[in-house]
Parts: sequence; structure tokens; C-alpha cells
Amino acid sequence: MPKNYKLLKGIVITLGVLIVVMVVVIIVASIMKYNDQKSAEAALVEKYQTSQIVKPTNSKPFEINLKLSNGEEIISSSNSDKGILINIGRNQTIERVILVDYAGNIIATIKSN
Repeated sequence: MPKNYKLLKGIVITLGVLIVVMVVVIIVASIMKYNDQKSAEAALVEKYQTSQIVKPTNSKPFEINLKLSNGEEIISSSNSDKGILINIGRNQTIERVILVDYAGNIIATIKSN
């Protein structure tokens, strides 16, 4: 066994400090990479959403008359890139879906059995 314990103590302490410093550097680098990835992802989502904005060709208001059978009601409606989706049915059960474009024309009707 060598008699120079001070040198060995110094080496062990130095290596311990270097290990702690490297762990801190790895953690900080991981956090920075995660934040950069999240900001790039957010920018991509924002770019995608702004490119998907639907601008109706006819900005004038329109009127449409939907013929409902007895007991039928409009359950819900929502916007899509092609027009307005209208869900029609009875007792909260959808029986048909109508797609109306932004000019007020019925594009499609989907009936469910």
C-alpha cells in the first residue's frame, strides 16, 4: 500500500466532484433539449393550424330549410373544412348527418340505420 494517502484522497475527491458536475451537465442539457423540442413542436402545431384556417367562399349569410320528420330534432352541429355538419335524430340518437357548404347548399346526407 502506498503511504501517500493525501494524493489518493485528492484524486478520489476530484473524481467525485467531476462525477457530480457531469451529472448536473447531463441534466441541464436534457432539460434544454426538451425545451427546444417542445418549442419546435409548438411552432409546428401553430404553423399547421394557421394553414388549416377555412375561409368560406361566400361570406354572405345564407338561409337553409331542413325538412325534419315528426319527432326529429337537430342534435348538434359543428364546422368542418368543407362546411357545416348537422346531426339530426330522435331521443339523442343520430339518424342522419347533413353536410352544408358555406354557400348554403346541401353537399351530402348520411343516413344511419
